[in-house]
Amino acid sequence: MKEAIYDRISVRTYVKKPLLKMETEALQKLIDEMKNLTGPFGHKVRYFVDHQQKNLDDEAKRIGTYGFIKNAPSFVGAVVKNEFTGMIDFGYLFEHFILLLTKRGYGTCWLAGTFDRSAFDHYVNEGEVIPAITPMGIPEDHMSLRERAIRLAIKANRRKSFEEMFFISDIKHPLTEGKKHPIEDALKLVQLAPSASNKQPWRMIVDEQNVHVYLERTPNYGTGKSFVMQALDIGIAMKHFEVGLQSLNIHYHLIQKPYQAPSTFEYIITYQLDMK
Repeated sequence: MKEAIYDRISVRTYVKKPLLKMETEALQKLIDEMKNLTGPFGHKVRYFVDHQQKNLDDEAKRIGTYGFIKNAPSFVGAVVKNEFTGMIDFGYLFEHFILLLTKRGYGTCWLAGTFDRSAFDHYVNEGEVIPAITPMGIPEDHMSLRERAIRLAIKANRRKSFEEMFFISDIKHPLTEGKKHPIEDALKLVQLAPSASNKQPWRMIVDEQNVHVYLERTPNYGTGKSFVMQALDIGIAMKHFEVGLQSLNIHYHLIQKPYQAPSTFEYIITYQLDMK
């Protein structure tokens, strides 16, 4: 899974052909395996697949991805209870799913604000929401000029520094990359986590064997949505962090242990590490 994190990029242009029958069957098997998994806060998500059977441009217009996603033969989404912790769990579980698709050679792209949710209303019950979907298919070999422009516009290759995201004891002591901290490799995977508009709103304070996770919301971001979009980013970051801890053979427990932090930091959860 660690290799998939390094390999994954947002793919917006796909080979113009539908998935083969064996591919759709393998996808459904993967979804069947995923549907019983729960996120850190106990929520499950309900997946759905939308295979494009008609003119791809017409379908892209129906879904609201025309001009942004090109030639995607299929879209996969999921439904979750519309709660703050539900959004975190959705981000955690859906990123796990996307990384599994990456390992299988498929291209994907997190879409949370650039599709028409009404196109999928028939999948949603009262009190639920579809926070995001992803196109799925074989990536084009060469990134289109439009795709390059989009990546440039959202600064897709720019990441916040360790000092901006990670701290030792308090924010007066930022963690510097390259200082050989025992969990540095896990934090590097967090640094690579995708986020809406590349805002990277997660913050982590390392207090001895505890790693406290926070959300620092971007002011006025996502205010038009019926759910907290940046909670998805926290779930994605948590999935990356856990992949990193597992690669380091560090065992952990999730606990609620609020720790002092700036008022702009919204406490989420604490990882209690077994560093013996």
